[in-house]
Amino acid sequence: MTDQHPAHDDQADEAPLRPEIEQGYRDEFRVAMNAVIQYCRNVVNEHGHRGLWAPRGNSPDHYELISQARRDILTKLRLVLDCAETIAYEIERDRQRPHRRQTK
Repeated sequence: MTDQHPAHDDQADEAPLRPEIEQGYRDEFRVAMNAVIQYCRNVVNEHGHRGLWAPRGNSPDHYELISQARRDILTKLRLVLDCAETIAYEIERDRQRPHRRQTK
C-alpha cells in the first residue's frame, strides 16, 4: 500500500486544485472503495456464516481449505484491493501535474 501521501505542510505552497479536478478525484476514489466494500459484503454473504468463514464440504483438509480460500476469496480480494490502490497512486501522481492547479 502506498504511504506516499505528502504531508499537509508540503502542500501549503501549492496552488489549490481546480474544483472539478478535486471532485473527479473524490468520485473516482469513492467508486474504487465502494467496490472493495461491496466485494467484502459479497464474501460475507456468500462464504460466511454469522460473521465467520464457512468453507464448503464436510471437514475439508487444509489443502482444500487453502484452495477454497484462494479460489473463492483471496484472489478476487487481492484484485479489488490492487485496483483501489492503483487508483489512489494514479490520483496522487496526477495531482502533481501543473495543469491540474487553479491559476492565481
